[in-house]
Amino acid sequence: MAFQAVVFSLSKEEYAIPIEKVQEITRLAEIHPLPQAPDYVKGLIRIRGQAIPLIDLHAKFGIKAEGDSEYAIIIEMNGSLVGFAVEEVKEVSILENISPPPPLVNSHFIGGIVNLPDRIIVLIYPDRKSVV
Repeated sequence: MAFQAVVFSLSKEEYAIPIEKVQEITRLAEIHPLPQAPDYVKGLIRIRGQAIPLIDLHAKFGIKAEGDSEYAIIIEMNGSLVGFAVEEVKEVSILENISPPPPLVNSHFIGGIVNLPDRIIVLIYPDRKSVV
């Protein structure tokens, strides 16, 4: 099964979110801290007058950040908008030949693996348990 996805990077790894989940992609500007929020919540960003929580995927996934997150991928999740802070949005691509996650991977939000000759892309389904 093939589908269109937004491919982004966290450190040197690539991930993808199905395009139908993405509302918009924006460059990060001011982030407003949110007291007593979990470590993976960077704060709030303002998009067209609406305050949207910004999730630091490096912290959520336990990946050491190699650079600053410069973009936010705004998605709708369970009826609310959420931003995912990412270093770079690489492309919008049609992904094919998606394999199921390896048996040792028990993260519900990982929907599959795309194994290309020169790279691996991990498919994320943000509305499944455990991403936020």
